[in-house]
Amino acid sequence: MKLVLLLLLLLGSLQGVFTQVVTPAFTERTAVEEGLGSGLLEVEQEDELADTYWSGTAPICFGGCKGRQRELKRDNCGDSDCCWVGFKSLCRVNCGKPDVDFNGMVYGSDWWVGSVVRYDCRPGFVLVGDPARACQSNGKWTPKPSCLRVCYRGRVEINEKDIDGTCSSTCPDAKSYAVPLNHKCSRIENCRTKESGWKRWFTRCNFCDCDCFTPCGKSFKLELLTT
Repeated sequence: MKLVLLLLLLLGSLQGVFTQVVTPAFTERTAVEEGLGSGLLEVEQEDELADTYWSGTAPICFGGCKGRQRELKRDNCGDSDCCWVGFKSLCRVNCGKPDVDFNGMVYGSDWWVGSVVRYDCRPGFVLVGDPARACQSNGKWTPKPSCLRVCYRGRVEINEKDIDGTCSSTCPDAKSYAVPLNHKCSRIENCRTKESGWKRWFTRCNFCDCDCFTPCGKSFKLELLTT
């Protein structure tokens, strides 16, 4: 009699080892082979499960964002919506701080996808291009406008100055301006080397002011007005 009771208790404890797993909506009878013995334990699945339990180790959520995405919100786990351990991240594309030329200004502090920032130029410069830039889904801003100096020293400067000794920079595509562009190195007056001590006697100050420009003329003024 005692042997029969022990067998019944052992069978009941083995039933507690198995947990429910999500299955299709239809009803079926599944035979699960026990780890001990050769008998079969039949577990009948219901049409709809009121509760779902994880089988085996509880899943872990490793939050974080990839690529151009940035974390907008973070929620700790601890419920059955995601996991029991870790945290969840709500990610959204962010284009980062938009660049601006030395002679320009940018307005706007929202850099998320779909946001728009606006550009303006400092006094003495004219804006060429679309003054608005939008953050795209690929994480990049739309093209940036330029701020050109109007007839300074009898010419219109096309891009920012490049100060070096070889004038190695290149001009942008001249087709965008409908006028020929000049590329010239202008000597910097009163140039002084940064070297100190005896080295300054053997260091030559040969830096130049290198930029792209076009002479002031009616054709270019008309181009600025129509852009």
